[in-house]
Amino acid sequence: MKRELYSEIYYSLRRPEDIKPMAEKFKLPEELMLVIYTQKTVRYATKDYYQIVEMGPTLLKRWKAGEPMVRIARRLNFPPILLGLILMGQNGTGRKKFWKMVRDPDSIQDRRLRSEIAAIRKADILYSPEGAEVQKQRGIKGEERLSEWLTRHGVTFRTEKDLRGKFPKTPDFLLDKPIEFDGYSIKWIDSKASFGDDIEIRKNNRRQFHQYVSLFGKGFVLYWFGFLDDVAVDENVMIGDARTLDRLSKVLDNS
Repeated sequence: MKRELYSEIYYSLRRPEDIKPMAEKFKLPEELMLVIYTQKTVRYATKDYYQIVEMGPTLLKRWKAGEPMVRIARRLNFPPILLGLILMGQNGTGRKKFWKMVRDPDSIQDRRLRSEIAAIRKADILYSPEGAEVQKQRGIKGEERLSEWLTRHGVTFRTEKDLRGKFPKTPDFLLDKPIEFDGYSIKWIDSKASFGDDIEIRKNNRRQFHQYVSLFGKGFVLYWFGFLDDVAVDENVMIGDARTLDRLSKVLDNS
């Protein structure tokens, strides 16, 4: 994706309600908009979390005075579930009990609190149990699609599960025989159900790819939701999307 287009999308996605209109405006899949919105929201929430914690006593007073959690979260542009976690912590509720309430709001005796917890769960498309499950299933689906693609093309491999305990870091798929493609001898492949922008790829490089290269050699990372055309990446790591798989298919079919 062109950087200019990505920047416009990224900074226009401010609330969940923006996802569908932005998809229609740019004629792009809603799920791609959701993925970009998710990455942006998680980054901002991580950056702002402790600042919101410091505001906790003041926010708790507002809530006790009758202002709903969802409204406070919206005014702060902060995920409702995380806002609830902070408020309930200020009110003496531990994390474990809070998450139990989120999973089962009907078990809460206090009527207002029951309604509030149900409301933040419904409003939060990322940190709610439903939101977390969507993200989990997106990752699983990507790995399954890639596994099926490798098997269909006769590429044998060992999975992260097969390699567990043998190496300090393991990719999703370690190939038994390298694939030669575009000047790369691909020895491992990783599936990412995310969009590869500068921040995402820097994070992945630091946490995973450098170690994979050190342990196994050059590899390929598949960003199912695309990547920035001019993004910087380790020279030993090839990045691609579904279109890259199509090109790889032709190479393997003709080999």
